[in-house]
Amino acid sequence: MSRHAQENVASVLLLAVFIGIIWLCQDFGPRARMIPLPLAVAGIVLTLIQLVWHNFGSTEELQIDMISVEAPEMPAVEAPLERITQKKSAWRSESGAYGMVAILVAMVFILGLMPTAFLFTAGYFLLTGYCRPWQSLLYAGLLTGSMYLLFVVALQMQMYHGLLAPLFS
Repeated sequence: MSRHAQENVASVLLLAVFIGIIWLCQDFGPRARMIPLPLAVAGIVLTLIQLVWHNFGSTEELQIDMISVEAPEMPAVEAPLERITQKKSAWRSESGAYGMVAILVAMVFILGLMPTAFLFTAGYFLLTGYCRPWQSLLYAGLLTGSMYLLFVVALQMQMYHGLLAPLFS
């Protein structure tokens, strides 16, 4: 089977999965349908766009002139000491990522979801130097506000308030 046919089969199977999700959602209550139904509809739209683009789109940008393509430059051989320092830095970055996830989970458990979203986002932007302090607070506020509007106002969900909530009520 050609690659083109394989991609079409995969797209049709994905389309069938999304149609199946819509069919299964008909037995759900109106509030239970709020997440899977719009996602399935969006998935169908995107899959159909991909199918049309793949089958009827222009393939001119996919042509490669093999004669004019230059071979990539080979990287220099690394010294063993450089490999060891790269492994140490990879280990440090992985442990840092696990530490950030642990801090996030602990903050949600103790403070609740909304304060954690604000503090963690602002703290991340500040500590990494990704943004200026006022931008960090602005982005964190926009994220927290949009989460509140989506989940509490629009979807009417109860948020977890954390272990410290009884101290403030």
